[in-house]
Amino acid sequence: MTPLLDLYFVWDKLKLLLLCICLPYFASGTCPGDVKGQIKNCFRDYEMKIEGILTPGNSIISGVDAENIRLLCTGFKYGEACVASLKSKCLQDTAIIEAELLKLTLAEEELKLLCRDDSLYDVYARNRYCYEKSGIANEKCFRDVMNSSVRIITDLDQRSVTGFCGDVDSLLNCIGGALHAEQCSKESITQKDKLVRPLIRGSQECDKSAYTVSSQKTTPSQLQNGRQSGTKGSDGTNTADYCLANRTLILSLLVVFSLVLGFS
Repeated sequence: MTPLLDLYFVWDKLKLLLLCICLPYFASGTCPGDVKGQIKNCFRDYEMKIEGILTPGNSIISGVDAENIRLLCTGFKYGEACVASLKSKCLQDTAIIEAELLKLTLAEEELKLLCRDDSLYDVYARNRYCYEKSGIANEKCFRDVMNSSVRIITDLDQRSVTGFCGDVDSLLNCIGGALHAEQCSKESITQKDKLVRPLIRGSQECDKSAYTVSSQKTTPSQLQNGRQSGTKGSDGTNTADYCLANRTLILSLLVVFSLVLGFS
């Protein structure tokens, strides 16, 4: 084989190699046409299971099977991972994705804290009977303080941090009093915060270091529609997602160059 033919042979093999490596990368990194529909698909299981902890008389604060909470968290974690993948593929649609997430029955930051602790399910199962005994009083607290039946509240006016967080504190104190009246364990009373906060988007910001109690209306530094703001680039995209996509592309190119050197 002449050197010229040898060169053509290597070039043909290199083109095939590039196709095999790059095609799966671009295929897996393609942004779907219907971004909004994809977000709904991501959280489909979660939305189906959320009703299992919000049924009046059988809610997360009035006694449910601990397995319902486990399934809820499984659906939530899948939805989070699915949306993270979508963001990495659709960097130009970050604002659309964030807007759609706000439409879901979702208190994202609060659910992250609830679902990251695997011991929660056993603790809840041990204290379920106590939540059942105080259930009517717990749900009455929710109606009296939040002016709502038990559901995930996503539309409260959070511009007045003092008023918003004051209501959250009042609700927690009310439910704590109901549990104490039933002589519930300290463990069950302590756990109430983890159970109540996922029912109110933005309530995780309401610790004593996150807001100042005063008569003036103030805004917490990172409270935006109940969601913490991430680090954004100058074009409004999420910097972490953008860097992840760039790193993936660079690694793919390094693999190609390594294989090319191997041919030479």
